[in-house]
Amino acid sequence: MDTIFSEVVKSVIAYYPVEVKNIYLLSFKGKKAVWSIETDIGELIIKKVPFDEDHIAFMVHAIDYLRDNGIYTPSVIKAHSGEGFVKVDGEYFVVFEAVHGRSPEYEYENELLMILKGMAAFHQASKGIESPTGKFPSFLLTEWKSDLQRRYERLVSLKEQRLQATDHNEFDRQFLMHVDTFLKQCQTSISVLNNPTFDQWVEETKVTKTLCHQDYAAGNLAIGSDGNLYVYDMDSLTVDLPIRDMRKILNKVMKKETAWDLERMIKMMKAYQEVNPLTKEQYHILAADILFPHLFYGQVTKYYEKREAKWTLQKHISRIKDMTATEISKEKVVQGFLTRLDEVVQNG
Repeated sequence: MDTIFSEVVKSVIAYYPVEVKNIYLLSFKGKKAVWSIETDIGELIIKKVPFDEDHIAFMVHAIDYLRDNGIYTPSVIKAHSGEGFVKVDGEYFVVFEAVHGRSPEYEYENELLMILKGMAAFHQASKGIESPTGKFPSFLLTEWKSDLQRRYERLVSLKEQRLQATDHNEFDRQFLMHVDTFLKQCQTSISVLNNPTFDQWVEETKVTKTLCHQDYAAGNLAIGSDGNLYVYDMDSLTVDLPIRDMRKILNKVMKKETAWDLERMIKMMKAYQEVNPLTKEQYHILAADILFPHLFYGQVTKYYEKREAKWTLQKHISRIKDMTATEISKEKVVQGFLTRLDEVVQNG
């Protein structure tokens, strides 16, 4: 298998102005693979990506656009043709510069705030982007209400199914015990989005464009040896309101604690506000998105749709208990956050 991989890498690198010295397979997941290669110009990273040419062309353009606007992310090495990717045996490959560093840690406040400032800079730097192909691979901006409504209806449907079932296990019991609380959270969240501020922000963003990374989190970040924060994995870029990324990082940080922390949330949002200021009305939209039970929904559908085949029932039960505790703890914190919005907005 190593020999086959080596031949693939050599076939890819033949399209580039570099010579290979050594090849190391870093990860292989069927449609995706990553290699580190030693070359005459230093270490490079080769990625096999499962996208079409339009998607890759946009990703490469976005990386160049973000870098030109001050974002630290590995550059794409151009092939002899000038393209940012090559096609070998029907599969697509992109070659990147190698950047070494360590993942930031949420537990260290200075590193957590560095993440929020980096995210804000990412959103700021992406404004005005257009697609070289005229098409965006993802444009979640226009799907908010329909997506949240679909998730709400999925929870209602699962509730009805499990109420009719006679063979309840502990996961079912946990789900049925709490689902009504979270259906109310869904309704509150969706109702807040039915306002002119949200619609206006969407319309403005259709014109100005803002990219969300969709996983701007420690696993895709590195504090480089130069002290700068680098962001990786631009596979899932989408045009959207910046609060998609903001809500995701808040959920990631708070679920590690299994309870929301108001002071930590305030500090995180102040750090964001310093770099890419939002209005009070826009923070109300963020609060609505936070109120939607994304973590509970994710865990419930993971179990009932059997998306984690290797997980034991016990692991699923443990996770739903953790997610439930985190989700329930957030309501008071979100209300507290909204009463202190002046303090946050003044940081901009």
